[in-house]
Amino acid sequence: MTPRPPPGPAAGPAGVGRGPLAADPHATVAELAGCLAGAARDGEALDAFLYAAGMLQAAEDRLAGSWTVPRRLARHLQDGAAPTAGGRAGAAALERAAAALAGRAPALGTAVRWVRVLAGATDDLAALVLRPAPFPSALYRRLERLAGQLDGRPQERSAGLLRVLGSAVRRPPSCFCGFDQYPGDLVELARRFDAVRPLPADLPLLVVGVRTSGSYLGPLLAAALRQAGHRAVAGGTVRPGQAVLAGRERELAWLVAAGGQVLVVDDPPVTGRSLLEVATGLCAGGFAADAVSVLVAVEREPPDLGPFRVVALPGSDWRVRELVSPTAVEALVRRSVPGAAAWPRLEVGPAVSPGRGLHLSLPVTGHPADGPPVPLRVETVGLGHLGRRAAEYAAALPGLVPEVLAVEGGLMVRREQPGAAPVPAGAAARYVAARQRALALGADRTARLVGRGPVWEEAGRLFAPLFGRWAAVLRPLLADPVARGLTRAARPYVVDGRTSAGRWTGRDGRWVKTDWAEGAFSHLDLASCDPAWDLAGLAVSPTALGRPGEAAEVRAGYERLTGERIGAARWCLAQLVQVRHGLGDRPLERAERRRASARAVQGFLAEEYLGDLPAPGDGPGAGWCVLDLDGVVETDPLGFPAGSPLGMLALRALRVHGFRPLPATGRSLPELQDRCRAYGLAGGVAEYGAVVHLPGRAPLPLADRDGDGVRALAARTSADLEVDPLARWTARVSRRQPDGRRTGLDGRTAGRIAAATGTRAVRGEQQTDFLPPGVGKAAGVRALLAELGDPGAVPVFAAGDGPADLELLRWARLGTAPAHAPAELRSVARVSASAYQAGLAEGVAALLGHRPGGCPRCRPPRPAPGSRALLALLALPEAGRAGMPARLAELSLAVGGLALSGERGRG
Repeated sequence: MTPRPPPGPAAGPAGVGRGPLAADPHATVAELAGCLAGAARDGEALDAFLYAAGMLQAAEDRLAGSWTVPRRLARHLQDGAAPTAGGRAGAAALERAAAALAGRAPALGTAVRWVRVLAGATDDLAALVLRPAPFPSALYRRLERLAGQLDGRPQERSAGLLRVLGSAVRRPPSCFCGFDQYPGDLVELARRFDAVRPLPADLPLLVVGVRTSGSYLGPLLAAALRQAGHRAVAGGTVRPGQAVLAGRERELAWLVAAGGQVLVVDDPPVTGRSLLEVATGLCAGGFAADAVSVLVAVEREPPDLGPFRVVALPGSDWRVRELVSPTAVEALVRRSVPGAAAWPRLEVGPAVSPGRGLHLSLPVTGHPADGPPVPLRVETVGLGHLGRRAAEYAAALPGLVPEVLAVEGGLMVRREQPGAAPVPAGAAARYVAARQRALALGADRTARLVGRGPVWEEAGRLFAPLFGRWAAVLRPLLADPVARGLTRAARPYVVDGRTSAGRWTGRDGRWVKTDWAEGAFSHLDLASCDPAWDLAGLAVSPTALGRPGEAAEVRAGYERLTGERIGAARWCLAQLVQVRHGLGDRPLERAERRRASARAVQGFLAEEYLGDLPAPGDGPGAGWCVLDLDGVVETDPLGFPAGSPLGMLALRALRVHGFRPLPATGRSLPELQDRCRAYGLAGGVAEYGAVVHLPGRAPLPLADRDGDGVRALAARTSADLEVDPLARWTARVSRRQPDGRRTGLDGRTAGRIAAATGTRAVRGEQQTDFLPPGVGKAAGVRALLAELGDPGAVPVFAAGDGPADLELLRWARLGTAPAHAPAELRSVARVSASAYQAGLAEGVAALLGHRPGGCPRCRPPRPAPGSRALLALLALPEAGRAGMPARLAELSLAVGGLALSGERGRG
């Protein structure tokens, strides 16, 4: 039995290439078995433990039934349903169904017994990691037998075991990989637990690790407790939301009866929600709250877990702090960097981390006796093979990443690079193309990572609001298949995963990626094997590229270099998830997230519906058509304004038949500019007519003041009021509700602000807008038409759905409103039978004499199956509730077409 070799060159920096490395971060249990055997042969206890713990995590996830449909539906109910008794009961029933299915899986008994043996071997390896010693021959033989059943000679392999567990996929842990944790931290946590909770040595203890990292931390904590003198220590792992130690109910009952104590361990928490959920589940199983303790390393303050005892190891006491002390770092550099031992002086800077779960990094400058200073950087990279992959990847990407000089004990020494700088689109595309060639994988396994952070699952979750109360059932059936199809890589590779700003540097035309390994391997990052994921990370980062217009060039440059087309739907979805994953929830970040998400959908819709049209000419053409955006061209159920197929068909039909669409919206000027750029529009009116935009020209304000007075008063009025940071001449104010929703202001608050600032309040569902005196959409459009060289023109068509559109609809020759418009518009507009974009399409049909897309001239090109599926998702809200059944049927057909197309999501 021969372990699989690592990718890249056999030789490398000091400390690299000592053992096998699974090429795929999402290695299968069968592949890890070969690596485990190799590490055992080499006497590498740490690597053997890491491989065994990874196998244990993947196998226990498989045996827990997390891949079954009932388990997935239960997870959807827990994540998305309202916390009602019925929802909880439904989730519990599905959990039982999942366990029943798992219990009937083929060869389950063999698999369960094999996992128990593996768990015992993992415990023994954990003890060796904490107290290094030669490999006991009995343990070595046990590891050989365990590995041989999955990766040995044909006569050794177990067909049933391979069928049940062989294809189960490891998800890399945060501990020992993303977080700078060391086994010694578990020894210190055990010591602190004994200090605050002295217990008899014979009292039973149960260590429960919260998977994924709990599969690693749990055995180490149990070994530390045994080495501290506790004689009855058992262990197990669980995922939040799953039954605690299912199948070991008799053991749990005995522990409760014996007065046993439970110790729950996991990664450094953010909110502690997962830990609280597991601890509460243990109490539901019979343990008293006083019998449950939570042991965690923390970066800042320990979490408040209510009745449960928390034993914390603060960041200042982590083992890594000793390893990055100036004395330790100087010793590391002098023994590992050629010539450094003779340098008269070394300067070691402070160790800093850019954020939670990101590695410590510190600058080091060497001063040779007869040469210029040598800038270096020492970074923590993870332990064992989890850390060595940074050097392995660097060896495969020469010239594209910094030179790695050494990896030792979880620390990497590399050449320092100049400060961060924007990267040209061409250089970024070359990096992604080169990485795809150098770090190619045999298969894309992310579809197997159900519930463990794949990009496709995050994408499916993004579309869940479109299904309303039925999201728990319909999302896994209709949204997830679309997301999986569009994110599955035809040429999978180990992605970078972190291509945003601040991770690139360049000098003299040579560009280097300074962080090249963590995003592919960390449990904190979403899992993908698709180059669109890396490219989209650049496209949505506002400062990663030299110019905003270069975002599209990244995609085009990659396509030229590789010959692989990244379809519009695939590109859109990658950008949407990158935006959702990468920006925070502060007001400016939230506004930019909404805007960037909207831009991604605008680009997709424009490519599908307008990409084949010539650029519009100058002048009015067949006439000016003024369109409101919110509720007419776009809706907002996704949490950001997005168009739909019918809305774009209407826009396409107007352009094809010679009309000139002009948006008139309450949205901010930057948002209007995005739409004019995406849809090729001649200009528009933003902020209810307070400012006019014409591409290539400076904004033309029409208001005599800006919204600063309202913004200042809102800030003083209440801490839960938020102001849109993108609006300038008006003020858009929302109230943040306790559940995170944003709503408009109540009449009393809005009236008080309006009276105090001399503005007019326009109420909406999610915001209240405050307008300066004299501002209106009709006045703004008149000014716009004058700037376009057509003063005195009357729009031939207008569509709007709110009181702010009243004057505009009365002025136009044909004013239309969708069915959801208020009653006051019905006296001045033709009201459609349908709501939202469907209503717009009916209004445009009245103007043209046929439905949009109904003639050969305005009929759009046939979309690829992937695009058709994404368009069907975006179409769900375009006609309101009345149109939902027909659109769900169309989505079902599109999902089936995507599955049958064989295009692997290349739409």
